[in-house]
Amino acid sequence: MKFLQVLIIFLVFGMNTYADSIYYLIKLPNLEMVDINTGNQIKTFKTKKYFKVGIKDNSVECYSLSDKLLKNRYNLIRENLSMYNDDFLNKINLKFVVLCEDLEVASIPALGVPNHLLKTVIININTDDYKLSRVIHHEIFHIINDQYKKLFNYDKWKDLNSQGFQYQNCSTCTDKFGMQLLKTKEGFLSEYSQSAIGEDMAEIYSFLMTKNIELKKVIQQDKVLKKKINFIKSNILLIDKSFKFNL
Repeated sequence: MKFLQVLIIFLVFGMNTYADSIYYLIKLPNLEMVDINTGNQIKTFKTKKYFKVGIKDNSVECYSLSDKLLKNRYNLIRENLSMYNDDFLNKINLKFVVLCEDLEVASIPALGVPNHLLKTVIININTDDYKLSRVIHHEIFHIINDQYKKLFNYDKWKDLNSQGFQYQNCSTCTDKFGMQLLKTKEGFLSEYSQSAIGEDMAEIYSFLMTKNIELKKVIQQDKVLKKKINFIKSNILLIDKSFKFNL
């Protein structure tokens, strides 16, 4: 009986220590590590229970992730995260990915959110394959952008647009959230890319990292897009000259 009591105490203490160590690393509660063989240093976590951090405009809510949904998305997540080697990940300072079933930022449904200070991106995997692939790379670009603000200069980017175009003050200050490839709007690949400079850059990067058979046709007919794509590619290659794009 005494041995059983000691064992129970050890197990409880061990679980609490494990939970505390995760919180120490990532500063987010209710997480459990997920073994996704990405071939790099990224550590992936899933939400065991709902959590909310921050307040008002800075609040992030993450809902618990079912094993079934994770199983269905496992290969896609692994495939996209494995595109990054450790050298590049160290340069951009990304270490952790948190997977949610649903995500809200400032009480608004969202597909992803980055936190450069915590070296983390949070991803809502409760979406279709196409959006999930794009969101993973979109949020990773925000980490890149925060680490290399001088390379991805906003004023230089604005000058690439057609004269007279104005972004919104923030990505949530508009109803432009569409992620599908546009074929008619000069200089932009998606509706969401028209919301803010950082989102425009991240959207173009996400297209460059995922396969889209129509993308080359759109680019060939758009001089502004060609300039933007060259801007993203050339600056990423300044970070890592061996970096590989899908386009």
